Amino acid sequence: MDKIVATIEARMSSTRLPGKVLKKICGMPSLELQIRRMRRSCLIDEIVLATTNKDADDIIADFAEDLGVHVFRGSEEDILSRILGAVQSVEGDLQVQITGDCPLIDPTIIDEIIQTLLDNRYQLDFVSNEIELTYPNGLDCRVFPVSVLAEIDKLCSDPIHRVHGTTFIYIGSAKKSYRIKNVSAPFKLNHPEWRWCLDSREDLKFLNTVCRHFGNRKTDFSALELASWLENNPDIIAINSHVRKKELREG
Repeated sequence: MDKIVATIEARMSSTRLPGKVLKKICGMPSLELQIRRMRRSCLIDEIVLATTNKDADDIIADFAEDLGVHVFRGSEEDILSRILGAVQSVEGDLQVQITGDCPLIDPTIIDEIIQTLLDNRYQLDFVSNEIELTYPNGLDCRVFPVSVLAEIDKLCSDPIHRVHGTTFIYIGSAKKSYRIKNVSAPFKLNHPEWRWCLDSREDLKFLNTVCRHFGNRKTDFSALELASWLENNPDIIAINSHVRKKELREG
């Protein structure tokens, strides 16, 4: 049986919000909120934090270990090699790639993407919900066999793609070589203009407002529940609606 490993790529450096992964969201560090929500997945066997070998990231490594999460450390710029090393360090077979700025990640959506690959194990190499953007920013997830990542590690020399981990597969020169599938959002979640990620002070304000509303349920409310609430509260959406999404070349 395949061992399914989720890697969270996180580090303290951030151009727009330094130290964002440990910023408090209603009293809980963002990274802890993300890990707790990911642990509700029915299909993930293990979570690994993939951080850098820089001294500044010692605090993240220690924090994750205190939460019982395995930590792998590697290159700051070469994220492709870092997430590959992370999944190989625990002998994973299938990898779930999630970035560390998604504190509201939904385990049900993660499981849907994993299951899509499992159901088509011999027909697909890569499944994601961000090949075509339909979900709110912050629910992004990519699932693929570790063997595919090991293969592109040898093929990809473009630093732009190596800093993103797997974009080489679906928008790089390898696009025609792999069988890829996009999972589109259901109608209620079809809002790619919404920001549920953490990359700016406005995002942090939005996330705190959301989690105050859900209170003790901040680790288990669903994306659909949040979408329903936001539809009736456009002023909450407006908190960070003006924040620009970073371009691929910006890392």
